[in-house]
Amino acid sequence: MTEKSKPRRRESFGPPPGNMFTGDPDKRDESGDTVVVAHGPYMEHLPVGSMTIGEIRRRFCDRLDIDPLSRAVLDGDEADENTVVQVGQVLTFIRKAGEKGRLGKPANDTKECERS
Repeated sequence: MTEKSKPRRRESFGPPPGNMFTGDPDKRDESGDTVVVAHGPYMEHLPVGSMTIGEIRRRFCDRLDIDPLSRAVLDGDEADENTVVQVGQVLTFIRKAGEKGRLGKPANDTKECERS
């Protein structure tokens, strides 16, 4: 008896090629005002251009599980809560290794999350 093997599908990881909103590599995001915001395993393209880091932290702390003690890094450089984020930038909230359980107050007197 002759058996035919089923062709294997290649697994790919990560977002599909091209623009994540249109799928077309030649088109840019239609909204034109997205910023990559990340914390831990969460990363989203959000329409938060012209907002301060503090506003972004308060607005998305539940959605991205942003720790109030985390530091803001904008395009690779540490930034304070009053820095205005521009379209196309990458904002990452991080905690340095060894800070788990460290006592202290939130970065720049960050207020609690906004509840929607």
